Parts: sequence; structure tokens; C-alpha cells
Amino acid sequence: MTGMALVADKKTATCFKLAGLSDVYSVNDSKGAEKCIQALLEKKKLKFILVSERLLTQVKIIEKTRSDTFPLIVPIPDISNPKVPKTDRIVELIKRKTGIEVKF
Repeated sequence: MTGMALVADKKTATCFKLAGLSDVYSVNDSKGAEKCIQALLEKKKLKFILVSERLLTQVKIIEKTRSDTFPLIVPIPDISNPKVPKTDRIVELIKRKTGIEVKF
């Protein structure tokens, strides 16, 4: 285990596999993503779960993990259909998980 895993559509998952990430999970829908994320949350050595933005907006399990320190669930753009972010999600995650507000 690398400390990082990815849950995404097939194209995005393939790109991350080619880049060398070993814990890559390709899912077809939000139900598959939710089951996969739930299983990954139980892995003690995992620090980050990268999830494609499209799937992340459809998964309800994320609300349950807000109080946990690790693993951090980090949204990433889909290869096929990237969204324009409304807020800086990384800054938001840092503030939520650590209580530290990052300013640029």
C-alpha cells in the first residue's frame, strides 16, 4: 500500500495506473464508488483517497468522514469531463481537517 488510493472512472483510473499508482479502483457509478470508498476508509495505513469530482458529488458517505483525521478524501478532475472548481478544495480540506486557515 502506498498510502494513497484512487477511486475514479475507467479513463482516469487508467491514467493513474500508467503513472505508477498501485491502489487504483475503477468504478462505473456512485454505488460502486460508495462501496469502494467505504472499504478504503477501513485501511489504517491509507492517508489519501483521491476521488474524481463527478463521483464525489454523488457519494453520500463523504459526510460521515468529516470528523476523521485520515484518510483525507481529495477531489480530482475527471480526465473526460473536468469541472471548474467553485472553491479551492485543498484549502477547504486543510481548514476542515486541521483547523488551520491557509491564505495566499
